[in-house]
Amino acid sequence: MENEVVIEEKRILDKIFAKKALIFIFLGIMARIIMLFYYYYIHMLNPQKSWGDVQLNYSKQWGGYPILTQIFILVFVFLSFRSIEIFAFWAFFWDLLICLMFYFVLKSFNINNTKYAFALFLLNPFWFLNNSFSLENCGYHITDSFFFFFLLLALIFYPKKEIYARYLFYLFLGLSMCIKFYTIPAIGFLFIKFLYEKDWKDLKISLTIIPLLIFIFIVLPLFYLPYYYQSLAEWNERGSYVPIYIRLIPFICIFILFLLFRLKNSDIFEIIIISMIALGTYLFFSWPYLRWFQSIIFYGILKEREFFRFKLNLKFLKKKIIVNNHLLTFYLSFIGVFLSYIIIIFIFKTPIY
Repeated sequence: MENEVVIEEKRILDKIFAKKALIFIFLGIMARIIMLFYYYYIHMLNPQKSWGDVQLNYSKQWGGYPILTQIFILVFVFLSFRSIEIFAFWAFFWDLLICLMFYFVLKSFNINNTKYAFALFLLNPFWFLNNSFSLENCGYHITDSFFFFFLLLALIFYPKKEIYARYLFYLFLGLSMCIKFYTIPAIGFLFIKFLYEKDWKDLKISLTIIPLLIFIFIVLPLFYLPYYYQSLAEWNERGSYVPIYIRLIPFICIFILFLLFRLKNSDIFEIIIISMIALGTYLFFSWPYLRWFQSIIFYGILKEREFFRFKLNLKFLKKKIIVNNHLLTFYLSFIGVFLSYIIIIFIFKTPIY
């Protein structure tokens, strides 16, 4: 009788583990929906409470961002009927959209066990902290979501070999640069790499599309929008207490070291990620947020590698545990969460409730 109970328990656990990916996906989506209702609840209790970055984006539609970002904000302010509560819903919508888009990136990269990798991404604590979660006000960063929307579109087309896919890849990569400047250092890396490898096709396509987009959406507005200079200056002014040459040191070091020791063997995807990390080191001294480095999560998930495996042999459970890049990225993200809270407490002097 006792053996039958143990066998039945084992069957139940096996069924749960067989569906763990779907369970985790459900939990990841539900966690985001719960946070949306939580934000509405705390602001209903205290209407004067700040909506955080959502409020900043909502009220700063007149400037302070690249022109393409401003256009997106204006569209969603219009669709919000001048209600910040509806605008907060759009911020939630874009956060969830980015998460769902990443599933198609995984499919495009032919990642093994796609549902499991997607589930770990949805539950990744560092990503969740930087894009969905906040106990203080509201955790959404809608302008970052606009950037990730185009970046993920680019990554969906990146593995495809058709010529139209190359054009779409560089089109969406260029648009992501015009939304936020995170990937702009990739231009230098890609130019040098294509010249070195004599990859004239990619060089021609990238030089046809990306500079044109940057001229239209970044350079041209400087001539007819006087306040547009502010959107460029704001990337620097909050870090003015640190001399610019000191802020440039880590950026230059990463750029040169990557150029000398890694660029030759890297692919375009790796170049994009290292570009975001390099610029993130500069931005960190202006806005000390670790979310500048969350692109590492993409690299950790999309660069498949198995590190080791072992057998878990418990009385009620026997499983083969595989420690791969997905699992390691998930666990290392807790370090990012811990460091983020250290910065919140000691730099921003904000208590954690």
